[in-house]
Amino acid sequence: MSWQDDPEIRRQIERGHARTSLIRGAVIWLPFFVLSALGFLFFAFDEATGGDKGSWFLVLILLGLAVLFGFQGLQPLWDLFTPPTEVRGWVTRRWSRSDSLVVRSHYIRINNKQIFRIDRDVHGDVKEADFLRVEYYPHSATVVEVEKLPPPEGEKPPPGMKPTARG
Repeated sequence: MSWQDDPEIRRQIERGHARTSLIRGAVIWLPFFVLSALGFLFFAFDEATGGDKGSWFLVLILLGLAVLFGFQGLQPLWDLFTPPTEVRGWVTRRWSRSDSLVVRSHYIRINNKQIFRIDRDVHGDVKEADFLRVEYYPHSATVVEVEKLPPPEGEKPPPGMKPTARG
């Protein structure tokens, strides 16, 4: 048995990947947020004081960019200082889609409420009507760990779903 087959080592590697994903998101989006927010402040002050360096249209564009980049960059930053949380529930839907020309993303919906993007390898193991424990960071919904569990005693899957066989 190699180190790659050890479940505890795999678990720590997956946790490291989730944390790296948060850092990557913050590093990519926060500089754009800071630049667009500073640009917004500069041109808004300039327009408010009668300057001629821009226009209100530019101010609105920079405000929109600051909001979008801030949304993408601040969520992972907050998650770096927040412990992961977990949800337990039924998989009510699973699907894949191409988010761009080269990237295919895989998703699951838990309890008809929360949607998570999960790893391709995990997506193949998860079926509709499975009962899962999903550990994730709350602000960005970055998944740390997915574990199949036996359903709680007496609890049945949502209407219209059949429980899958456990193997």
